[in-house]
Amino acid sequence: MKKRNLFALCLIAVFALTFTACSDDDDGNNVIPEYLEGAVAYTAGAGNWNQNNGTVGAIMENTIGEFNFRDIYQEQNGRGIGDAQDILLAGGNIYVACTTSSKLEILDHQGKVEKSIAMPNKSPRYLAVDGSNVYVSAYSGYVYKVFSGNIVDSVYVGDHPEAISVANNKLYANISGYGSGSTIAVVDLPSFKKTKDLPCALDPYNQNVASTDGSAVYFVSCLDNQHPNVVQRINTSNDQIDSLFNASAIAYSRLTNSLVCLNTYYDASYATHFDGFFAYNLTTGERTNFDTSALKSPAQVNVDPMTGYMYVIDNPSYTTPSVLFVYDKNGKLLTPNGVQMGYSVQNVRFPIM
Repeated sequence: MKKRNLFALCLIAVFALTFTACSDDDDGNNVIPEYLEGAVAYTAGAGNWNQNNGTVGAIMENTIGEFNFRDIYQEQNGRGIGDAQDILLAGGNIYVACTTSSKLEILDHQGKVEKSIAMPNKSPRYLAVDGSNVYVSAYSGYVYKVFSGNIVDSVYVGDHPEAISVANNKLYANISGYGSGSTIAVVDLPSFKKTKDLPCALDPYNQNVASTDGSAVYFVSCLDNQHPNVVQRINTSNDQIDSLFNASAIAYSRLTNSLVCLNTYYDASYATHFDGFFAYNLTTGERTNFDTSALKSPAQVNVDPMTGYMYVIDNPSYTTPSVLFVYDKNGKLLTPNGVQMGYSVQNVRFPIM
């Protein structure tokens, strides 16, 4: 994997509603397709460089509220996936973008490979969905449209696009420039043509999420990696961008119309600082702080759109597996000992469309 997967350029260097920056976390449709029984969430793990120990995992919850992790890709296919940068649940399938392996894999709801799409020299990164179309950004500079298991179109958006989301009939792509970019590309979805670049703070990276109603897109710029990252908001009606506050990882909670945030950053000497786990209410501007005592080096947060549970990925070191901490919507820690997952887990996604 490239240096982005090694947490080098941006302290969260995970990954990626948000959602990814992916719109699957934020769609308003509450129809839940068939997925693995007992699975409340799915994970993408990039693994270690050239070790073939990436994972596609399922977070299982039993009847008494205990959580555990299963590597469903290994279970179902008897082999490693290589690396898994992002994961998307759509139409009962699991889509996995693999950067170093340069492929897009389409799995059934159990994790068994239905189709592997080779994307040589393209390095796919992040995923989003809009109706029957799935979109994948890639270091080739393009966003690819996937329909019915096939790449059917592509559009050039800029240098090293990262996280993407869909809102208001448009696709928004973070153009990172591998650390030197400062724009968000806008693609008109009906024509699948790029229409404009929106100037933003330096290095928009792996956080890009849309609100449920599609009126806003939120993203994070890493700046120079020596100061706290900045959260910005795009008004999707006029594509104006405003800066909001400092945070490194964000997730949209549709139950509370809030952004759930982590703020971890490097200073000028590249020492790491963790400065908060909180919710920012988008209606009132109120900030609610959560207990951080269990966290060592939190890198990513995702929110279950149905329950409001907050899933925080903690990466204590490069040589140990990532650990998951689950909190209820009020901030109560449900997994005090954490849940050990695979190496370098990038995102948590949920079985909802």
